[in-house]
Amino acid sequence: MIPGVQIVGIVFAIVMMYFTFVYYKRKNYGLYSLIVWMALWLGILLIISIPETVYGLMQTLQIERTADFIVMSGFTFFLIIIFYMYNIIKRVNTKMEELVRKLSFQEQEKKKK
Repeated sequence: MIPGVQIVGIVFAIVMMYFTFVYYKRKNYGLYSLIVWMALWLGILLIISIPETVYGLMQTLQIERTADFIVMSGFTFFLIIIFYMYNIIKRVNTKMEELVRKLSFQEQEKKKK
């Protein structure tokens, strides 16, 4: 019998897969994003429904409990996402500064004429 926590996790992963697909259909995501997110949700679904799949990795890392492994994996995943988002924000900020600078120079040239 599947424990209640596993049922909640399985339902969560399936719902997130559905939302990912809906956002892809609405053109909020590209194909690459769809593949990455679906792989993530499928991985989570596999780990939650069959936790024995990660026991070999847990033994290698000397982690005793599956919950500890999931928490550490989630923490690592969020750190990677935060780092990635930080880089995207910095890139967009730089492009925006360049655009504002270019527009202000164009505005000054129009005023001079």
